[in-house]
Amino acid sequence: MLPRWGIRSPIRDHGAEPGVYTGTLGWTSRDHYLAATVPIAIGLRPEILHRHHVDPDTFRRWARAKTLYAQEQRCGRTVIVRPQTIAGLMQCSLSTVHRCQRAARQLGLELVVTPGRMLSEFECYKARKAGSPQRGLSTVSAFVVPSWMARPVTHDTPTSGKGLEPVVTNLTTFKPRSARPKGAPLRSAPPKQRTGAAWELACGLTKQVIFLNRCSPTRITGQLQRFATAPLHWTPERLTRAMDTVNVRLGYTAPVKPKTAPWALLAWYLRQIDPYADHPAAGHTIRRARR
Repeated sequence: MLPRWGIRSPIRDHGAEPGVYTGTLGWTSRDHYLAATVPIAIGLRPEILHRHHVDPDTFRRWARAKTLYAQEQRCGRTVIVRPQTIAGLMQCSLSTVHRCQRAARQLGLELVVTPGRMLSEFECYKARKAGSPQRGLSTVSAFVVPSWMARPVTHDTPTSGKGLEPVVTNLTTFKPRSARPKGAPLRSAPPKQRTGAAWELACGLTKQVIFLNRCSPTRITGQLQRFATAPLHWTPERLTRAMDTVNVRLGYTAPVKPKTAPWALLAWYLRQIDPYADHPAAGHTIRRARR
């Protein structure tokens, strides 16, 4: 149950790459995975075990042993264990463990998240300088439900009446309860054109601010309402300069791709800007009022 690095290891893994688990389905529980998923996968594709010269009972013992090392027991992810450890637990040879591992990955039961590797020259120097004998990083894998075992949603939830075609034979059963009046067909109303100062301000910002290029103006129109109705006139150029002033004041750089939603980042900027005090013409208005 040790992690993939020692307690004093100076070289550590940076985690899985984004999107590695996209489209995968983990287990709901380890007991169900061993009692249902693994036997079904073996029964549906026995030729894979035969190709790797693995007995089904041996494969089930391997799965029972290796699933113990899943650090995330709720989903079966972050499995870090050496093949020698599994061989000692199963009381078998190391080649048997490797053959079971190759069969599981071909069946789609095991997903390699981060392949193991040896340390580079500079990493070895860093480890030796810290007094660590570490030589490499082990493989990180995860137990998942094979994609070829998942039942398509379209088979369970028919859309647009397509799922009813092979079932419904007598179409006269489904008759409309009330007939529509005969005449010209109904026409859909034309899309409502959005207008207003806030809408124009939102359209201008989505064209000028980089992280808002893919954001819909409809999504940020409400946030710009107080600037559109302010006594002093705001334009997209003036709002952009005010956002740059916030970056200079706080020592930030203008983001190109926000880590959060673009409208959330815009809301943060707007909270730092006062519609009246931060307007470029605010000083001139105050001096005129004093005179």
